[in-house]
Amino acid sequence: MEFCSTVFRGLGPMLGSAIRMVIEGASVSVGAPPSWLREAADVRVIGLSERNAATIFYVEAPPLGEAAKEIYRQESLWEIRPPESETAINVLARVLDDVTRADAESGRYDRQLLNRIMRMRRLFDDRVVSLRFPSGLSDESLSTVITPQVVDNAARLADRTPPPRQIRLTGMLDMIRHSTRSFGLKLDDGEEVRGVLETHEQTEELKQFLGRRLLVLGKAVYRPSGKLLRVDAEGFETGEGQPLLFAKVPPPRESRPALVRAKLPAHQRQGVPAFFGTWPGEETDEDFERMLQELRG
Repeated sequence: MEFCSTVFRGLGPMLGSAIRMVIEGASVSVGAPPSWLREAADVRVIGLSERNAATIFYVEAPPLGEAAKEIYRQESLWEIRPPESETAINVLARVLDDVTRADAESGRYDRQLLNRIMRMRRLFDDRVVSLRFPSGLSDESLSTVITPQVVDNAARLADRTPPPRQIRLTGMLDMIRHSTRSFGLKLDDGEEVRGVLETHEQTEELKQFLGRRLLVLGKAVYRPSGKLLRVDAEGFETGEGQPLLFAKVPPPRESRPALVRAKLPAHQRQGVPAFFGTWPGEETDEDFERMLQELRG
């Protein structure tokens, strides 16, 4: 049983994070988890056996449609929500499938969930060389195989994921979902952007903007490919009269502006240039204003 406890202590935190990711759009959140999430992630070992030098765990987990009835009664704009009949184990298997394929476009994980997967490395030792998960409901469908190489994939995907950046984004508020703290923002070009709120209380504040232009203040969270995954909203106000510049999702940028990264040979690094680097000297007023905006974020 000690072996069983070790394995499930490693897997347990990922179950809730994986479910939260595919339903709410973010794998972590501030505050206590909602009751439906605690129920959906309640996976219990009810037995084990040995077969062909492998240990088989028999687990009991509620179908997501039963654990999260309220959520499944509502329509979803983002079709990564798993079927009602699947369980937390199946959800985690699908997440790990995407990591196994190094799918840089996947919406089933964010950087925090990748970091959790990276911690699985401690599970692999002389006793554990791989783990298999059922991607489907059949007991024989143990199609997801996790090895240390898959954990390495998670580390590489995490490294490729651009850091979040502060943004202002305008669009029409198309949807509000209190149960998952989420909203949909329709941009001028027709793109649907998923937003996640910090608290459920903010959904009440948003109702006045439904069907109207909204300015979202928050952080753009990106996929490893560099495409937008979601917007973590920190505040909002009317989007009427806002500059067209805010109507497009900005691309990710490197963690430090190029100006700061510029280096001089050691013999030239003295005084102010030694601290800040040299001033290029050819910029127009517009270029200077743009660089200041980038430095402010």
